Amino acid sequence: MCSWCWGFSLVIQRLKESFPANDIRFVLTPFRIDTTEPMGDALRNYVLGQWQKVYQTTGQVFDFGFVMPVNFIYNTRLACFAIKAFSKQLPQQEFEYLNALQYAFYTKNKDLTKEAVLIDIANHFAVDINIMLADMNTKDIASVLEQDFNLCQQLAIYSYPALMTEKDGNYAMLASGYMPYEELAAMISANVTS
Repeated sequence: MCSWCWGFSLVIQRLKESFPANDIRFVLTPFRIDTTEPMGDALRNYVLGQWQKVYQTTGQVFDFGFVMPVNFIYNTRLACFAIKAFSKQLPQQEFEYLNALQYAFYTKNKDLTKEAVLIDIANHFAVDINIMLADMNTKDIASVLEQDFNLCQQLAIYSYPALMTEKDGNYAMLASGYMPYEELAAMISANVTS
């Protein structure tokens, strides 16, 4: 539910196609996971302004007619649980599910804070929904998610999206914030050959 990450999904898709031998691991960040207050006008206007910037920079599709409801609480925790529970069954399709969630939120006005919406989107994949629902509420999934959040904190990732390389437990930052595909592909190619 980070608009720059939605814009970056086009880049990630191209990277997955260009570097199929490289594993891409998605690490979820603690972006707006503990929000409990409804969005005010100032935050809503800021978020919609960011959507405009993402669109202008990346060309990614948005529905700009969408104005989040007055009582909308921009909390991402449930969506994070859903992604991790989905990934437990279909780790190779985690990006596709994440992308489907983003698409639903940014272009179809779907409220990803609602379990029914998250499950409806998961229904388009070969996932056992009953197992996914049960997993979403387990300590195991909460622990997996907490490991992601802790890794982000350890690596001082506070700007999204972030793309890092990892070799033998050593991490190096490739992009902190949005970066076009061409720049990233050149950096990855140099990193792979060095």
